[in-house]
Amino acid sequence: MAASALLLPFQPLMVSFAKRASIEPELRMAHNLHKMSSLLGGALFIADDCFPETPYIHAAWHLAAAIGIGTCNKLLE
Repeated sequence: MAASALLLPFQPLMVSFAKRASIEPELRMAHNLHKMSSLLGGALFIADDCFPETPYIHAAWHLAAAIGIGTCNKLLE
């Protein structure tokens, strides 16, 4: 994964967000929220596949994804 990240002609959003958050302290909270919502969204995505009959997992996955996308606005400012 690290090798493929080095071969990309551009920096992925996650890497550039992490670098800017380490430099600019006002971005740290948004980066932490983005990171946690991404991890939660990934876990809920897997749980939705493993337990398809469980209610509200799919909706929670969409909410976690929306929070993650919402934090990208802070990076673009």
